[in-house]
Amino acid sequence: MSRWLDPVEAVREAVTEATGAPTTRVLDPGFTSGPMPLVHVSLVSSAPGDIDRTSTVAVDVYAVTPSARGEAGAQALAELLVDAVDDKPLASSEGYVDAVTVTQVGGVRPYFETVEVVPVTLDITYRPRH
Repeated sequence: MSRWLDPVEAVREAVTEATGAPTTRVLDPGFTSGPMPLVHVSLVSSAPGDIDRTSTVAVDVYAVTPSARGEAGAQALAELLVDAVDDKPLASSEGYVDAVTVTQVGGVRPYFETVEVVPVTLDITYRPRH
């Protein structure tokens, strides 16, 4: 039986490398109290193929809304992630991802008090680990 990499963990590593922001699989109830930024990564779906698998991964970038020039909000962090992974392979401790495609980047939305969020959707294609 083949062992597949964990697509969420592979994306979490890429997010931290590209943005320096911590990531989580589960948001705690009081996460908006900080520290910020925080990136929530979750698996939406997975479709097996004959040789590889494609998984859709949701990435929600939370950050404090910038109040001064030069401060990075959620949009700036989302753009760093997109620039780092779109249409590229990805190497992680989980294994090798053949391709990452950014399928959607949402606009900045206010979330709670001074926290904003930008959603990013990724399709990642990978083969089993041997």
